[in-house]
Amino acid sequence: MKKFFKFSDTINGTTYFLRCLFSAVLAIPFTIIIISFIGISVVEYAEIDLNNPESFDQKVFEEKIQSNPEEFIEAIKETFTPFWVISIIISLIPVFWFSIASYYKRVTALFQESKDKIFTGLIAFEILADYYVYEYGWGSESVIGSIFLGGTLLIFLYMVFQNSVIEEHEG
Repeated sequence: MKKFFKFSDTINGTTYFLRCLFSAVLAIPFTIIIISFIGISVVEYAEIDLNNPESFDQKVFEEKIQSNPEEFIEAIKETFTPFWVISIIISLIPVFWFSIASYYKRVTALFQESKDKIFTGLIAFEILADYYVYEYGWGSESVIGSIFLGGTLLIFLYMVFQNSVIEEHEG
């Protein structure tokens, strides 16, 4: 188990692809925590009586949100406690660590001589691309966002399909 999270050895393209899929599985606890947070926030804001759920009126709840959306956002912010922050961070640490370790192992397999520089450059590009697409959008909203998104896709496809010179991978 320890070898999956180490920043050493190499992996082939198929293993890299499978590790990317497994990162989604590792993100399941994060998804459960987010859904729980939203559910608890909505139940508190809607003042739902859990002993009598039939008393909940969906139309009244929707009207309450539409009449004062700032109040709803403020209620969600009040529910966001240090417990939720710590839970979210702890659930994301294995996902990021595993993903970055997989990325490093694949870069090591493809570029032995300058693996650290290329890895740093690719991570910087990915962070910049994620920020730009998140901030400015993509598609018809932003041409440069679409270029970043396409670049990220091309990098992923290259990492998956490019053959490395290493015969036996140890990752």
